[in-house]
Amino acid sequence: MQDSALLPPPSEAFSNVNDEQQEILARRVLEEIATVGTGPDVPLDEYIKILAEYRRICENRGSYKEAELVNHVLAQLRLEEENRHVSALAQQQENERRGLEEAHMLEFQNFNHVWNEKIDQFEEHQLDCEAAMLERHSMELAEFHAEISGGVPNRHKFSKELLNLRKVQDTLAKAKNYSDAHKVKLKADKMEAMELEKITRDRAEKYSKQEATILQRHRSELMAMRKRMERGKMELERARKKELEMLLQRYQNVKRGLQGQQNIIKAKTGNILLKHAHNKKTDCSGSTAINVSMGTGTFGPLMVKRRPVEAAAPAPPSPRAPASELPPIQ
Repeated sequence: MQDSALLPPPSEAFSNVNDEQQEILARRVLEEIATVGTGPDVPLDEYIKILAEYRRICENRGSYKEAELVNHVLAQLRLEEENRHVSALAQQQENERRGLEEAHMLEFQNFNHVWNEKIDQFEEHQLDCEAAMLERHSMELAEFHAEISGGVPNRHKFSKELLNLRKVQDTLAKAKNYSDAHKVKLKADKMEAMELEKITRDRAEKYSKQEATILQRHRSELMAMRKRMERGKMELERARKKELEMLLQRYQNVKRGLQGQQNIIKAKTGNILLKHAHNKKTDCSGSTAINVSMGTGTFGPLMVKRRPVEAAAPAPPSPRAPASELPPIQ
């Protein structure tokens, strides 16, 4: 802005300046307002001070028409500064709400990421445990099969009748009665074959029952482990649901707190601007009155720490932060 560069720094606007120089300075301000307007880069508060001083000079000179013109410009500048304040306040509150929403979404994404990892790790652990149990069961069953396939024991418990026949057979053979010994031997061999078949059948039935018992125990162990894992996963899901409810409730609490604080600020800002609009005894804008009120605690203890509203947007608040820790108005 070329014309504003001709103006002295604000701190020097009223130091060692006589009425003639003050008039030149005021006319430069009026010319700049007429040609350029009151854009966002225009220092309205300094312009108001300069024109207010020039109006006083006009009053002392009796230049009342000039004073009325300057007074009209001052009213417009006051209105413009108040509009800036209201617009900046609305923009800041929108930034605060957007920042709160973005922080909440970031926290929600982090929540899902952490819990998805927990559940994935639990399911991986479940698969490892099940694989280890199945391998142990397989080895136990293989050892059992190796044991029963080792062959029929050499010694068998035959019946008393068969043992007696063998004794008779031996006795006849020693007595050289080979014909009767042969007959007895055939009878004994047939009886032994039948008993061996029964022994083999009984042993197979015994091993089959043992194998069925082993398999049933394996199934029970596997089912019990799966039930334990399922309970563990359900506990994880319940914990996740509870933590999610707490996260959402915390967000709603902070959101309500922020909205309540913003509504208080908007309401008190509107009230101060409305009262100040009827105050003809000062050239200060309603924004100045609002800033003074902030310092005295009219807006509550939070606003004492806040600086006057400017165009700069604040940093996004954390969704975990209570309303009293929201960032100051900048």
